Amino acid sequence: MATQSQDPETILMKSRIVQKFYEPLVLLKALNLEMQDAASYVDPDELDNRRDEKHTFQAFVYKLAHACDSVKGDGGATITSVMVLNATASDSVEYWFASNQRTTEELQITGFFIGRILNRAARATLPQDESLLRRDLLDLVLGFNRERITQYLAAFRVEAEKCLKMCSTQDNEEDLRECNMAIRILTALKASDAGEFIAQRARRIRQSGPRDSVIFCWPEMRHMMNRLLAYAQDVEFFLIARRNWPQLFTNYRVLFLPSSRPIQKPGRQKSMTAEGIVGRMTRDEQEITALRDFVRELRLMNLDQRIRGEYGKKTFAPIVHSEVLLLNKLEKSGGTSPERFFNGWVYIGSSKPLCRLCQYFFEEHRSGVEHRSSHENLYISWRVPDVRMSEGELGEESRQIMVDRMLQRIRKDAMNLIRRKVHPTFRAHDSLTSSVRLTLDGRWGTISNVSDISDVASVMPSLALDDVEDDEGGGVALA
Repeated sequence: MATQSQDPETILMKSRIVQKFYEPLVLLKALNLEMQDAASYVDPDELDNRRDEKHTFQAFVYKLAHACDSVKGDGGATITSVMVLNATASDSVEYWFASNQRTTEELQITGFFIGRILNRAARATLPQDESLLRRDLLDLVLGFNRERITQYLAAFRVEAEKCLKMCSTQDNEEDLRECNMAIRILTALKASDAGEFIAQRARRIRQSGPRDSVIFCWPEMRHMMNRLLAYAQDVEFFLIARRNWPQLFTNYRVLFLPSSRPIQKPGRQKSMTAEGIVGRMTRDEQEITALRDFVRELRLMNLDQRIRGEYGKKTFAPIVHSEVLLLNKLEKSGGTSPERFFNGWVYIGSSKPLCRLCQYFFEEHRSGVEHRSSHENLYISWRVPDVRMSEGELGEESRQIMVDRMLQRIRKDAMNLIRRKVHPTFRAHDSLTSSVRLTLDGRWGTISNVSDISDVASVMPSLALDDVEDDEGGGVALA
C-alpha cells in the first residue's frame, strides 16, 4: 500500500517510519474516544486582549484568515493561515496564505477575496467613510462565507427552538432574512440581560457534564451566536488595521501556497491492537510489560475495535495543515528572522486555534514564530511537510528530526493516558469563543436604517433547518 504523496519531486518517507509515527497517534485517538465519559470540559484561557500594537496586528492577521475560512465541515478543508512579510525589493508587503485543502482555482478565488477587502479599505477616507466602509466590508465577508453562515443561522435557530421549548415559551417562527440585520440583532442580544443569562447558563452546563446532556442546547446556541458575531469582529479589526497601518492596504501583493496532497492512510495488520502498539513504543521490556498490564486494566472492551475503526476511516488521509505549510515555506526560503516580517512581528495567524499536533510542531520547530493558542483537540489526519528532491539528504535529516521530536511528544501523551496520569478533556468545538475581541457597540447593535442593510437573499441560498455535521470540530484532548 502506498503511504506517501505521488508527487515525483517528493522524497518519500520510509514506510517503517510512517507506521512508527501513526501507531501511537491512532492509539491516543482511540483512547481519547473510549475515555470520553471521564473527560472534563476545557474552558480555554482568554487570549491577550491588550490594545498594544503587536497584539492588535496579530488579531488583524488571524481575523483576515478567519474571513477566508468559508466552508463549515468538509474535514476543515478551508481552514486558512496568513502571514504578512516585507517584500524583498520594495516598500510593499506580501500577504501569504495557505489553506488545508483547496484547489488552485479555490485558492485564486480566496486571494481575490483578500484583495477586495484590502482594496475596499484602501479607497475609504477615514473617519468620514467609516460607517459605509463597515457595511461594505461586512457585505464582502458575508458574501464570501455565505455557505458557512447559512449553516450557522440554521443551527442557531434549531438550538434556540430547543431552548425555547425547554422554557415552555411560545416558539417564534420569524425567518432571519437579512444577514446584516441578524448580526445587529445578535449583537444587541449578547449585550443584553438575556445574552448574559444565555452565557451564564451555557458556562454552567458545559462545566457540569458531558455533551449528550439534554440541556446542551444552551451552550450550543451561545456558540452559534458567537460564531455569527465573529464576522462583525473581523470587520472591526480590518478598520483598526486600516487606521493604524494604512500602508498594509495600499502597496501589497497577495500570494498563496498550494495545499498539500493527502497521503493514503497508513496501517498494517500488526497495528490493529493496543497491546501490539504499546509493545513497539519503547525498548524497555519492563515498561512494555507494565504498559500492556495498564491497557488490560483499563477494561476498555472496544479499544482494539476503535483502533481498527480509526485506521479504516475513509477520511483518514493525512495532510499538512495550513499554518505548518507557511512555517515550512519560511524555513526553506530564508528563515524566520524578524526582518522578514512586517514591523518585525514574527507571526502566523490561523482561522482556528492550532490543533494539538500543530502546537507540538511549532514548539519543536524552535523558531520562535508566534501563533494562536491551541484548542487542544487531536486530529490524526495530520502530517509533516514534504521534502523536495532538491533538498537532498539534508532535507531528509531535518524532517526526521521533526518526526522524532513529534513522536516523543505523542508517545508521552499516550503513555500518560494509559497510566491514567491525565484525564482526557473535552471541547465541543474547535473554534474558541474566547479569541481576542472588541466590544461591539451601538454601531452594530442599533438597527435604525433598514435601507442600509443588504438583503441576504442576494448573496446566500435559502436557509434550511437541516443540522449539518461539523466534521472539523469537537473532540477530546489531553489536559
